[in-house]
Amino acid sequence: MISFLLCSGCALLKPTIPLDTISLPATYSTPTMAESTVVEEAWWLTFNHPELDELIHQALAHNPSLEQVWARLTQADATAKRLGAARLPSINLTGGLTRTEAINTSVDNNQWSGGAAVPSYELDLWGRVNAVQAAAQLDAEGARLAVETAAMSLSTEVATRWHSLIARRMELAILREQLEANRTSLELIELRFRKSLSTGLAVLQQRQTVEATAALIPLAERAERAAELELAALLGKTEPIAIKSTALCDLPPLPPLGIPATLLEQRPDVQRARTALDAASWRVAAARADRLPAIRLSGRIESTESSAEELFDNWLSTLVGSVSAPLFDAGGRRAATERAQAALREAVATYRATVIQAINEVEQALNLEQTQATYTAALAVRLEAAQQAYDEAVSRYRNGAIEYTTVLFQLNTLQQLERLEISAQADQINYRINLSKALGGHWMKQLEEPGESHEKN
Repeated sequence: MISFLLCSGCALLKPTIPLDTISLPATYSTPTMAESTVVEEAWWLTFNHPELDELIHQALAHNPSLEQVWARLTQADATAKRLGAARLPSINLTGGLTRTEAINTSVDNNQWSGGAAVPSYELDLWGRVNAVQAAAQLDAEGARLAVETAAMSLSTEVATRWHSLIARRMELAILREQLEANRTSLELIELRFRKSLSTGLAVLQQRQTVEATAALIPLAERAERAAELELAALLGKTEPIAIKSTALCDLPPLPPLGIPATLLEQRPDVQRARTALDAASWRVAAARADRLPAIRLSGRIESTESSAEELFDNWLSTLVGSVSAPLFDAGGRRAATERAQAALREAVATYRATVIQAINEVEQALNLEQTQATYTAALAVRLEAAQQAYDEAVSRYRNGAIEYTTVLFQLNTLQQLERLEISAQADQINYRINLSKALGGHWMKQLEEPGESHEKN
């Protein structure tokens, strides 16, 4: 009967988790492949770029923020082991020497003692100790999932900063090309002005265009420097590293999305919220069990002799059992139970919010991905039309058919679209990165703490 209570007592006190209110859609709103696949391969490998792969591995090994999360995992594991040790009795070795001297008779007496003692062991009748240990173990699992969440976020941050740095450099390069082209145009207009083929207004307008383009270069250089420092910080460095890539990556095919229910398995943040919920449920059980009577055992086995040589020849054993039950604590244990129950309700709401947020992130990423693809395609058509309009305007201006104002308008439009195209392509890649992050995966489960393998050896 006692064995049955030991096995089932805590389960009887553990509350049922109300998760039936979470309803998941059958599919995503955007029509895509709905294969129910689990992403095992690292998402960035689909970009097939060695430099990106190397940068992400550097970040996973040296990022200080990720190192902090690893350290918290070690702490959580140690806490779980410490609390789990309470399920077994602790045994202490004892030993001592007592020397007694009679002042009047000068008679000395030595008393040697040695043995082992079990100070106090709680018979886990209601499963309180088991519930505390189970909650701590789930906290450790949550800490591991926090590592996986941080690793996923870090990998996407590195990819985003890397692509942003390349885009900033491309924008800076095209600005310098535009500045050089504008200066060349200014020289030609000045030449035409000296030959009375152009007006002074056209010269001034072109000079304004040259200065306006030149003024954008410091801003572009500042953005490039900021992107370099941001990427370096993610890699755990204080100085920018050399980036050889000069062009944005080609977008790989859209990954299979599966169904929304797969996010419960692929998103480490969702899994972490679930482990936190289960841990909160176990803490409710522990709080309830703490209000019930507790049985504690203590014992010792000891040898006491007057000389060290005779020690351990005779043994005395003592076993003490005690029962204690809360009688009056001014409502302290009741308050602890109410707090645990409120924490459980909070964990349920947090889990629901995390699931909703996960699905929302996928939907948002899909929306941005597809609309940006349409926008980028339309921008390419606009850019081609702007180039043709500029060429036609230059031809007509040289023939004296139009004023230079028309040429200038077409030139500014063309150059803005050239810069905008780079920004649009970079945004489209970033939206794909966000989609990969939103879908989660299992590649993070293969991660090991940096330096762990060397320490084991």
